[in-house]
Amino acid sequence: MPSQINPDECISCGSCAAECPNSAIEQGDTCYVVDANKCTDCKENGGNSICIDTCPVGAISKK
Repeated sequence: MPSQINPDECISCGSCAAECPNSAIEQGDTCYVVDANKCTDCKENGGNSICIDTCPVGAISKK
């Protein structure tokens, strides 16, 4: 399941997008969003989502 960004918590800093190895995160209208078609849950990183670890406010989760 792709990571999800909580729009109420995202501060639009861009940290997640810069670190995403699949370019699956981009700026949306009000916050960053994950493209579910590109997100691989960082399987190449052992399933440890880089975006979750990178987000400074904890706005990203797997649901």
